[in-house]
Amino acid sequence: MENIIKESNFAKAFYFFGFMFLVIYALNSLSSILTPIAIAILIWFLINALATQIKRVPFLSEKIGNIIAIPLSLIIIIYSMVEIGSFIASSMMELSSTISQLDGKVNLLITKLSSMTSFDFTTPLQKFFQEFSLSSVINKIIAAFSSIFSNIIQIFLYVLFLLIDQQFFNSKLNALFPKKETREKANHILNSISKGVKTYIFITTVISLITGFLTYLICEMFSLQGAVLWGFIAFVLNFIPTIGSIIAVLIPVIFALIQFPELSDVLLLSLCLIIIQFVIGNILYPRLMGNKLNISQFVVILSLVIWGAMWGTVGMFLSVPLMMILMITLAQFHSTKNLAILISGDGKILGEK
Repeated sequence: MENIIKESNFAKAFYFFGFMFLVIYALNSLSSILTPIAIAILIWFLINALATQIKRVPFLSEKIGNIIAIPLSLIIIIYSMVEIGSFIASSMMELSSTISQLDGKVNLLITKLSSMTSFDFTTPLQKFFQEFSLSSVINKIIAAFSSIFSNIIQIFLYVLFLLIDQQFFNSKLNALFPKKETREKANHILNSISKGVKTYIFITTVISLITGFLTYLICEMFSLQGAVLWGFIAFVLNFIPTIGSIIAVLIPVIFALIQFPELSDVLLLSLCLIIIQFVIGNILYPRLMGNKLNISQFVVILSLVIWGAMWGTVGMFLSVPLMMILMITLAQFHSTKNLAILISGDGKILGEK
């Protein structure tokens, strides 16, 4: 009897790992197909989140709000993405010129540091920057957004059909789950996922805009070259947890070391950028999010690495919403609830009934 139980447990573990391998392999192999769909779904969530905020405008009646909220949100999102696309297109030559000089200027900085001190920084720092090339990091960010904009028509077609279909979601749910109890559970899961993702995307987008704008202002105040570029990079990298904030400070600071003759100016710029990231990341963002993003930091970093390996830079941007969806879904079933608890930050599960 004991042998049968052991064999049964071994079979379950084997099938589980086999299934996970197939899922990861499929996600990795179909990345070119799945990433535009994933981006479209997140844009659809953002449109609905913005529509919810528009409906809360005091002077709008409920009837008018329901009519104009989605179309107005769609126009705002399309306009914003077109403006971002125009900015990237118009600035590409200037950015390429700036980016191509970065690694060369870093090498000059290393030589300067070595000559100023008695330590030889040349060999270790050059090895480090060969592995972590600033120009390659910035180029990857721009390439990720360029790939998104190259598929913009396909993405917005997906978004458009999602917006058209969403009016029939309740009817489809009723047809799929005729039993009231099952239907209520499915509806609860979908509502929890929708609410969690909409809140995360909306608040993170607003916070990223604030971070990018303040970074631009600080860099402009210090007359740092490429202030618009550093602000845009700070906006983009704010969607990547933890690592994004570090890189968003590191890149302009290294450029400031190259440009500014006085070390005190560099230290003051560094301090201002660190304060912005700290205040927004540790005070403002948690206050706005509350306990809505209750995911373990280790799981966030692990998810960042896994999705980044499978889907590249786009996967890094999508890692947190995908983990949130996974945690909410796992929490709804008794057999997988323990996994949701492990993913959570403090054991309290978002969307638990």
